[in-house]
Amino acid sequence: MTIQNFKFFTDGLKPEHRLRHEYMTDTNFDDDRLWIPYDDGVWFQACHFNVSTGGFANILKILPGKKLDPHYHVSTVHGLTIRGKWRYIEHEWVATPGSYIWEPPGELHTLFVPEDSPEPMIAFFALSGGLIYADPETGAFVGYDDGFTLLQLAREHYQKVGLDPSLLDYMIR
Repeated sequence: MTIQNFKFFTDGLKPEHRLRHEYMTDTNFDDDRLWIPYDDGVWFQACHFNVSTGGFANILKILPGKKLDPHYHVSTVHGLTIRGKWRYIEHEWVATPGSYIWEPPGELHTLFVPEDSPEPMIAFFALSGGLIYADPETGAFVGYDDGFTLLQLAREHYQKVGLDPSLLDYMIR
């Protein structure tokens, strides 16, 4: 669940332990432990946490008929659909496997997976900054997430399911 109140977030690493070289991480769509619960019918697998911009990269999974609440991005987004199909309620296009999307910052939109999607939507997203959730009726702020809040959520989940939370440290840059 997104945060509704700001507080201090940290990556939890001392600067001298923050790695700066390339890395590789493996995702596994069949390992339920790696899917971090985010919302009803929505999960993500962590790929990257950017402690300079608050950006992040992840694999997002959403069940047919479910959605991400209305939100907008404070910076650019790159996405690649791997499985299923999805769309923004506010647009006509539909993303299917192989579809690449680039988004500018600032547009309010609602990611939705149609009920007729043949399988859950699985897509890779790389965000340069955080995202702000808004009430669809009023546009009022209702939540915020970025690389720091998702790192905290991921650490808590890894601890809960018996995965070593320090595995996430390799994804921090």
